[in-house]
Amino acid sequence: MGNITVSSITDLVNEKIANTDLFIGEVKIKPGNIIYVFLDGDNGVPISRCVEVSRHIEKSLDRDREDFELHVSSYGLGQPLKFSRQYQNAINKQLTVVMQEGEKYTGKLKQVEEDHIVLEMAGAKKKDPLSLIEIPMKEIKVAKIDPII
Repeated sequence: MGNITVSSITDLVNEKIANTDLFIGEVKIKPGNIIYVFLDGDNGVPISRCVEVSRHIEKSLDRDREDFELHVSSYGLGQPLKFSRQYQNAINKQLTVVMQEGEKYTGKLKQVEEDHIVLEMAGAKKKDPLSLIEIPMKEIKVAKIDPII
């Protein structure tokens, strides 16, 4: 394989995870050919799958032609959601959403549609009723699952 590119690594990963519930969260290549592959899955990502993908990439690249460092891991908590599948997996989890205009909403993700999500938000006071807010996907700058405290 020639130059190591995001596209070439993405192709190798997709080869290995085809017909599974896994998908690519992100592929990054930093200077010095430091490769980061973040996998996500509809039912989580076992470490064994990360190892399989790592081995597949390793055997497909030629270390005699290009030196590289490879890191394959699951798409972690605190990483922004990018794909509809990730939003689907986050239903009933606490989410913080930052809008393009800067507003911030925190609530339980109740519904995911192609063009919007629905958050259930607590009222200002404990006795206030819960409210549902519909947020258009195109207006979301960043959405992250909140860590459980």
